[in-house]
Amino acid sequence: MKTTKLKPVVLKILRIAPLALAGVLITVFVVKNGPSAISVLVERSSEKPWLTLFAFMALFLLKSVSFGLPFAVLYIGVGSVYPLGWAIIINIVGIVINMQIPYFLGRHMGNSYVQRLIARYPTLYRFESFSKRSSLLFSFSIKFIGKIPHEITNTLLGSLKIPYISYIVGGILGLAPTMVATTMVGNNITEPGSPAFILSLVAIITLTIISFVLFRRFDRSYPEKT
Repeated sequence: MKTTKLKPVVLKILRIAPLALAGVLITVFVVKNGPSAISVLVERSSEKPWLTLFAFMALFLLKSVSFGLPFAVLYIGVGSVYPLGWAIIINIVGIVINMQIPYFLGRHMGNSYVQRLIARYPTLYRFESFSKRSSLLFSFSIKFIGKIPHEITNTLLGSLKIPYISYIVGGILGLAPTMVATTMVGNNITEPGSPAFILSLVAIITLTIISFVLFRRFDRSYPEKT
């Protein structure tokens, strides 16, 4: 009986195995080579803009289940290929795509998974306590502060049953400041001495300091469980 029930599961695993393997290989390639890896991928499909766009969206989707692929690499890659306005729009779409799988996995896993996450990442308790105030502000804060991998926080937000719209809007707003600044770095990466490039770096450093200060405030306001 159990064997019969296991067969469909095994078949599903076998079906997605090639895609998963390809995803792992692409992730390793991009992580190992950084932004230059994305440049190589883009150059190979430069005559097919839709294919290039699809490749970026696939990488954003891949990042949702991969801990080794930084957002910054994708933001810079998109910024180095498209005009700034389009690059920001594409990165926003990429963020939305990235936020889907972990959220719905979290909703399916429920409260028991929240407790397992908190046991593994005690810092999450601070955010869980704060979530009871405002789901939109909570989603914004956890993404803006960004001290915990986004894949983990996306799953946490799903597990806490944060409303989908609050999750998406808050997440985009929280990630937007750093995303815009990093996209501008990519947009001016060939001119590292330009005012735009320097201001972008200053903005990233400033945002990092602000997120650290906010995290320290969380640290005092929402102590860990004892």
